[in-house]
Amino acid sequence: MHQPLAGYYPNVYFSKVTAFELLGQSTHSKKERSFKMSKKESLKLFSLVVSALLFSFLLVSGAAAAMNEVHIRATSNTPATDLMAGSMEHFLKVLKEKSEGKVTYDFFPGGVLGSIREVHESMKGNAIQMFAGTVGDLAPYDKLCDIGNFPYLYTSADEGNKVWENIGPAFYDDLAKRSGWRVIYVWVGAPRDITAKNPIKTPEDMKGLKIRVPNWPIFITYFEKYLKASPTVISFGELYSALKTGVVDAQENPIYRNISSGFYDVTPYNILTHHAFDLNDVHVTEEFWQSLSPELQQLFRDAAVEARKWTLNESQRIMSQSVEEAKAKFDAKMVEPDVAAFQKAAQGLEKDYPYLQEYVEKIRALKK
Repeated sequence: MHQPLAGYYPNVYFSKVTAFELLGQSTHSKKERSFKMSKKESLKLFSLVVSALLFSFLLVSGAAAAMNEVHIRATSNTPATDLMAGSMEHFLKVLKEKSEGKVTYDFFPGGVLGSIREVHESMKGNAIQMFAGTVGDLAPYDKLCDIGNFPYLYTSADEGNKVWENIGPAFYDDLAKRSGWRVIYVWVGAPRDITAKNPIKTPEDMKGLKIRVPNWPIFITYFEKYLKASPTVISFGELYSALKTGVVDAQENPIYRNISSGFYDVTPYNILTHHAFDLNDVHVTEEFWQSLSPELQQLFRDAAVEARKWTLNESQRIMSQSVEEAKAKFDAKMVEPDVAAFQKAAQGLEKDYPYLQEYVEKIRALKK
């Protein structure tokens, strides 16, 4: 199926794969492209590709001076109404304003540029510069990032934010050196709950359940080995369809994201497991970061402080009203499970990930 790149090129129709080819990704070059565009739009899209290629050439040749002006192509796989996308857009607006036009941007929410893996591949080629997701999304490049997905590590978003304000700066600097990914700012957001087609009360009710999970190894292990469920990795953009058609019968996300994505239409029961709190982030490649002038890097830092403060306030506001909103808009059924039993079921998970044990112990000690 081909679809418009909503909001930016209304006369261009292409699949997600074609979008990547047009933005410089060639891993699916054998896929047939189908599009129609005006001359003006064609030139605009062509300029994006040329700028990415030129930037890459200058880096390779060693001739590039630190950039004092930059155009950012940014994306998120969540809808524009989701806080993750909203936080990034706020950050970009602040950047543009503070830079007095030296920083400009195009923003593509809703996963129109493909899966997280595809976006990361395009970021490596500088066809895309910025992504709003989670620190856990970087686990394929640095396994320590799995700590951002560890179940039942905090009891509240506030507790999680205090922990990462303490240990985060050193962790992110080391991450950039190890993996080539630079985290710009983070926030611990709303708790993740399970939504399902039937009520769930205990870990035993999870046995055999076809549940969608992100491509996070620690989540796959938790749901499969510890809860005896049947987890399936499905990209976020395809999740609603997978739930509707019965490919999976459950998924897990924060309540506000379930609202913005309409998941209660197909999974009306919200199981209040609060099994994890996302370590959300905005990240770029270290190569892109190092291409910026010191002045622009400082602007990014300043804008990040402002955007994070705004995001934390929005997160609190959204969390305080999301349950009632889900009930009012979707008649969502809130189910109180045996949380203690779910917590007990997760015991020993760190033994499957010994490289995380030090951080698990450090975080638990900080909470005391």
